[in-house]
Amino acid sequence: MSWLSKIMGRKAAKAAPPIAVQCPHVTLVPRWDSAEDMGHEDRASSYKCDSCASTFTPVEARELRRTEAERLARDLPH
Repeated sequence: MSWLSKIMGRKAAKAAPPIAVQCPHVTLVPRWDSAEDMGHEDRASSYKCDSCASTFTPVEARELRRTEAERLARDLPH
């Protein structure tokens, strides 16, 4: 609230509560343990979601990629 609003007796508008949105994890970036493995996706040690920074194992990342289209279609408004 600004000092002018305080003087004029105006009340600050309350902020709306945040809307909980689940990340679809569609942008998964591979991470490697050694420089020699970089560029070889089959040698990635983990994957990080570029949107929410969650970390996934290679098995979890494969499952997320396999079900990506289904999850996106389900989350889109009809």
